[in-house]
Formats: sequence, C-alpha cells, structure tokens
Amino acid sequence: MSLFSGVSKETKVGALAAVAITVMILGYNYMVGRDNPLGGAREFVVLYDSAQGLADNTAVMYNGFRVGQLRNMELDPQSGKVVAEIEIYSEVKIPKNSGIKIESALLGTTTLKLIPGNAKKLAEDGDTLMAMYTQDVMSMVNEKIAPIASGADSLLAHMNAIIARKSLGTAIDQLPVVLASLNRTIEEIQGTLAASRPGLTTTMNNAARFSSNLDQYNRSIEGSLRNLNKTTAKLDSIELQKIGRDLQESAAALAVITKNIEQGKGSLGKLAKDPVLYDNLVKTTKNLETLAYDINHYPEKFLPLPWGKSQRKKAKKASENRRVTADSAR
Repeated sequence: MSLFSGVSKETKVGALAAVAITVMILGYNYMVGRDNPLGGAREFVVLYDSAQGLADNTAVMYNGFRVGQLRNMELDPQSGKVVAEIEIYSEVKIPKNSGIKIESALLGTTTLKLIPGNAKKLAEDGDTLMAMYTQDVMSMVNEKIAPIASGADSLLAHMNAIIARKSLGTAIDQLPVVLASLNRTIEEIQGTLAASRPGLTTTMNNAARFSSNLDQYNRSIEGSLRNLNKTTAKLDSIELQKIGRDLQESAAALAVITKNIEQGKGSLGKLAKDPVLYDNLVKTTKNLETLAYDINHYPEKFLPLPWGKSQRKKAKKASENRRVTADSAR
C-alpha cells in the first residue's frame, strides 16, 4: 500500500511546491551568506559609537574572503551605542582581543573587517569583540583641505583690505601722470645725449690717441734713465777715483813734509818751532786725509744730484760717525 495512497493529486502538487520554495529560499540565503543551515555559525556582539553607514547583511571580510555578516543592529537607549550582532560562519580562529573594523570605501561602500588579536585565548560564541573604525576618505580629504581653505580665506581678506585702501586707489590714479613724466624725462635724456655725442666722440678719440702714445712716452723715459745711469756710473768710476788718488798722493807728500818739519829739516823745520803753525799743519793733514777717505768711500756726499738726497744724508752721517770714532781713539 502506497504512502500517499488516497492523497489527491492537488495536495501532492501543493506539498511539492512548498518543499521546492523552502529549499529555494534556504539555498538563496546560504548563497548570499544570510544563513548556513548545514553548519553552525558563531555569533559575536560589537558595540559601535556610530554605525557609519552599516546595514544588515553587511559582509565581514578577512584576508579578502567573506567569513561572516552583520545579522542585526539595535540602538541601546541607555548608552546610545549601536549594538551589532555579527555572525561568523567560517572556522577561522578568533582570539579574545580581536576586533571588527568599519571600513568606508571612496564610493561610499561600507564593509566590516575582522582584525585578529594576539591573545592566546580564543573568543567564544556570544563574546563581545572590540569596535574599530577607519577614517573615511572624505574626512581625510576635509582635514587636508580645511587648513588650505582657511589660509586662502585669510589671503583673500588681506588682498581685499589692500585693494580697499584709498592710498592704493590714489596711486593707481596717479600712475598715468607718473608714466607721462617718466616719458618726458627719458626724452630729455635722449636729447642731451644726442647733443653731447660729438663732444663725447672727440673725447674718446683723444683718449684713444693718448693711450696709443703711452708706449712711446714710456720708451723715451726709459732711454733717458739709462743715459743718466751711464753718466752717473762714469762720474763715479772715473772722476771720483782720479780725485781720490790725487788727494791721496797730496796727503802722502804732505805727510813727508810734516815729518821733515818735525825733524827740523829745511826752512819749514825751522818754522815748526812755532807751536801754532805746527798744530795748524797737523790739523790740515788730518782734514785732507779725512777728505780723501770720504771721497773714496762716501762719494755720494759730494754729488749734488736731486734724486740722491737720502744717499747724501746717509753718507754724511757715516762720515761724521767715522770722524768721531777716530777722534775718540786718539
């Protein structure tokens, strides 16, 4: 005897349709992640300060895979927090200090991300996980743009204040007058330059000719100096030496005469008895010797050349020092 004997065909068709619809609903929910009728899911609670665009069935992602979903959200009237019920149907291990972070994409899509903690103890079904947030892109953009906008507003305010000054308007009004005066000044300068151009040209030509003649003047001066040096050298080497030799010979002869006088020879020896005459002759001899020595060793003393004044002074000073030294030795 059949199990469904006596059941009408309409009842069989209705029951089959109900079973098919039930299977279809359960299969759809399983595919979208709402329910997993074939396996047990773990449920956790997260307390958020703000939902930030969350909605039921929001996916919970971990390493790019969907591991759960947001089952339900309620507002706690006492604390004002959003109580979110999270369903995790994956076998992933969730430490006790794990969190569920709200992430907002640029286009406004909001997802939940499982952030595992580092606790050794695992979370159990019904535990409360930490609420975590990610700043949305628009908030970050606003934080960057706000200081720039504030600075732009301040700059525009300063510019408006500067533009609104009466002095600036007066200066702008006087600008055509200033430009006209400047043009007249430039025209006058150009006229002055045009009038003085012939004189300037002549002056520049004269300066060029003078510069070209400097080399010739330099050569003439160098030739004159060379001739003067030759003349001075000749005077020093010939004339002064001859004079010195003559004076030395005269001094030697005078020394002989003085010696004879000291010995009483000749008429001069007789005159030597006079002490005054003798002393004068001795002084004269000493002076001639000093003169001969100075001519030989300090010829600059007797050359009255305009450019040799310093040398003459040095020679006179050296001769005087020698004379003093000689007198002290005697």
